[in-house]
Amino acid sequence: MTYSAAASPGSALNREILLALADVIRRTLSPQARPGELSTQGVVDKWAGIGIVAAGVLYVVFTAVGGIVRGVLGPVGLAPLIYLPGIIAVPALLANTLVRVGDPRTATPTIAVLVFLAIEIVIAKFLGRSPAGIAYQIWIFVAALIMMAATQRGMQERIIAAMIPMFYVSVVGVVLNAFIDFPWKDATFEVMGSQQGAAREWSAGGVSRLAGFSRASFIAAACIIIGFCAAEPKLKSFATKAVAWAAGLVAIHLTTSKAPELAMILLPGTYFLLGKLRGTAAPKRILLANIHMALWLVLIFAGPLMAVSYGRQLFPNGPGIGPSYSSLADRVLTTWPDALSLVNWRDPVGWLVGRGLGGIGAAQTIAEPARYNPGDNLAVYLAVIFGLGALLIAIFVFRGGQRAIQSDRTGRRDFAMIIAMLGIGAASNVIESVFPMMVLGLAIARQPPRAVKPVKRRRSLRSRSSDIQSAETGR
Repeated sequence: MTYSAAASPGSALNREILLALADVIRRTLSPQARPGELSTQGVVDKWAGIGIVAAGVLYVVFTAVGGIVRGVLGPVGLAPLIYLPGIIAVPALLANTLVRVGDPRTATPTIAVLVFLAIEIVIAKFLGRSPAGIAYQIWIFVAALIMMAATQRGMQERIIAAMIPMFYVSVVGVVLNAFIDFPWKDATFEVMGSQQGAAREWSAGGVSRLAGFSRASFIAAACIIIGFCAAEPKLKSFATKAVAWAAGLVAIHLTTSKAPELAMILLPGTYFLLGKLRGTAAPKRILLANIHMALWLVLIFAGPLMAVSYGRQLFPNGPGIGPSYSSLADRVLTTWPDALSLVNWRDPVGWLVGRGLGGIGAAQTIAEPARYNPGDNLAVYLAVIFGLGALLIAIFVFRGGQRAIQSDRTGRRDFAMIIAMLGIGAASNVIESVFPMMVLGLAIARQPPRAVKPVKRRRSLRSRSSDIQSAETGR
């Protein structure tokens, strides 16, 4: 007797999931240009675009589930694969530069980035930064460069789409982490002679900082708030938006990351403002958006200077110990002053160029580990590297917010993402965390439509000719 075994419901479901995943990957990496994307200019350009998208998506996935990736690849001797996003990104960026440098729609920003990096490398070398530290700093910026290149090509939607499922994955991971100790938290592996851990296990004031499936708690928190901004437009009803926001807030609270938590709490205010803005006239919409963005930038850039100046009055008892420990007080009293003291502000050169690439953050661990400082504020971090040049980046971010609020398609989402990034940057290290770093690149790279002025001119000419014809007819 023979039996014909039917597929179990579980195997059928798994097959459907795999087919759906394969379809998503195929559509994401498709060389076919979507509406709003620049058409490719040959084989090299096509593969450069695919490489940029692939690197961006891998950055997103490898960041959200970084603990799992390292916990799986490290022990089996495949640890170098954790750098796969960057390994794909570098040649894709080079190919994109070579092909697109002659395109009038992308030439200006591409050349500007190349010239800026070249000048900064010369400055950093002149200031005594080590070549390895400079290279490592540029390596850190690659995630932003990828999003900038994708935005200039109109392909950023493919990368942002990958942030949506990573929001739900990150929330589930952190909540599960509250009840389960994941096996990779104790895993270690060696990369180029350096011993590393799969995930960072630490605490603040005796409270565990949960990382979920990611490498560290602050990374998980950034994934959640930026991922929520990406996912929010896809949620149709107010109830589902509210539930998703509340779940994200709870998960961020479990990471004990204060700046992302405060930014998440304030995010509904941004959405309320955006909701009101959609029904208002353009001048009022731009004015309110400018004020909202300006307040965040002032908080980030002026806040640390005021806090450092009056830190002792704000926290006379210091950062505290145990349950009374305040990470904000620690930043105000220690991290920010120590970071700013890395620059010789008595020298005009220090004001102009800071310490250069490799002068703060993880890049310091290569040449000057004893002076390592995370910065833990977007303005502080940028000021130490670029000096007054940090203000240019602030202007570019401000302009990115302006352009986002005037966009009909994705402006609401992008504006919220930029505000969330600034909220994180108020008291966290944005530059060395992939999700907010990508939003920084998105804000800086967003280009105004180059056809706007000619179109307006043609319209005015048409209207003028119509007036003339009407006048002649009336005659």
